[in-house]
Amino acid sequence: MAKLEMESILILIVSFFIIVILLRELFRKYMEINRLKLEHEGQIKAARKDSNDRQRSTIKGQISETIAPWSMDAVDSVKELNFLGNPIDFVGFKGLDGDDEVEIKFIEVKSGKSKLNKNQRRVRDAVNAKRIEWVEVRINEIQIEEKTLS
Repeated sequence: MAKLEMESILILIVSFFIIVILLRELFRKYMEINRLKLEHEGQIKAARKDSNDRQRSTIKGQISETIAPWSMDAVDSVKELNFLGNPIDFVGFKGLDGDDEVEIKFIEVKSGKSKLNKNQRRVRDAVNAKRIEWVEVRINEIQIEEKTLS
């Protein structure tokens, strides 16, 4: 009988340790899941903040583009500006309202820390390299005739 009690006690002790090990592993998994949840929530908050910041920045940029024509010195009056929007914001024709020589200006409005995008840099580089020409297109009833003056 004592041998049976000893085996039962041994089985109980081994079972207790197995249960403790399983509970410890379950607790570790629970803590890992909570850590991942908190990390995920933090990432969601950061993404929302970034989205809001970008949205505000875009709105500020649009407001700047709307206000800019009345506050810039690149042209003599707002009437000398033509809005393009893409790839650059405006083409200005300084002096067009008067009888002076006309200066053609490519104008990009930026606000904050925004930078020129790839196509805007390409347009800027073309202007700086003077890769600009006049093209006149005449539409006749029968055909389209194109003249390029360099």
